[in-house]
Amino acid sequence: MIFVPVLYICIALHCEFMQSTAYFKTQEQCEQSIEAQKAHITDLAKGNKITQLEGTCITIKLKEERWV
Repeated sequence: MIFVPVLYICIALHCEFMQSTAYFKTQEQCEQSIEAQKAHITDLAKGNKITQLEGTCITIKLKEERWV
């Protein structure tokens, strides 16, 4: 199982989803990544009003493949 951080951000009337290219093996690591990214985006957006900034970790269950 892996965890992929995803953010939803709105600045004024422009909204986007942002998905990390990295993934994490624990929920805690994923949540720490989300908090760091939210802080980074807040710093980048100075002067612009962020109307919404949310994040979550998407859980992905990987099917184990067996090589014969």
